[in-house]
Amino acid sequence: MVLKLSNILRRLLRKHETFVPLSEELQFIDDYLDIEVARFGRDNLEIVKQLGEETLEAFVPSMLLQPIVENCLKHGLAPKLGGGKIQLRTTTRDGRLHIEIEDNGVGISEEKMPHVYVEGIGLSNVRERLHVLYGADFNLEIQSRPGEGTVIRIDVPALVPAMQAVGESGRSWKIEIGKLKRELVSDDFHFDCSSRR
Repeated sequence: MVLKLSNILRRLLRKHETFVPLSEELQFIDDYLDIEVARFGRDNLEIVKQLGEETLEAFVPSMLLQPIVENCLKHGLAPKLGGGKIQLRTTTRDGRLHIEIEDNGVGISEEKMPHVYVEGIGLSNVRERLHVLYGADFNLEIQSRPGEGTVIRIDVPALVPAMQAVGESGRSWKIEIGKLKRELVSDDFHFDCSSRR
């Protein structure tokens, strides 16, 4: 448990990073959920993952999933009597990365649904970050049935590393998002962000 907490703290100290591989984001979620399983009880919280192997190297915004998973726990499963389940699914199709986070919690009422982005700080922050990073080239969808659960779907470009030689300084990955070009050099993992017109 101490190791899980230390992993989380180290990641939080690196929250300035813009993008990370999906595999790294999922490892952070694993550490976070292991702590929540200990809190809820292993018999009261089930985690199911269906991850496409081809998705694990794709780059995603850092700390993309944690606010959504936290919402599942806090608003979906915590009020629920009996066992809860969170499912994580990732796939790629036609150059797009698809992520689904589903819970079998209490759901969101029709009255609250129009306000989830206003009252839900976590979801509003996620949507704002996606808009800043991808412009209009993303989709964030919420479907919920009161008493049955909620599904959140994220659709973004599947950004995969393309290695290019950069002399003795190591390897680099170039990621283009609309008019933004971001270069990551493996030696120092530094993102250089500049606008291309």
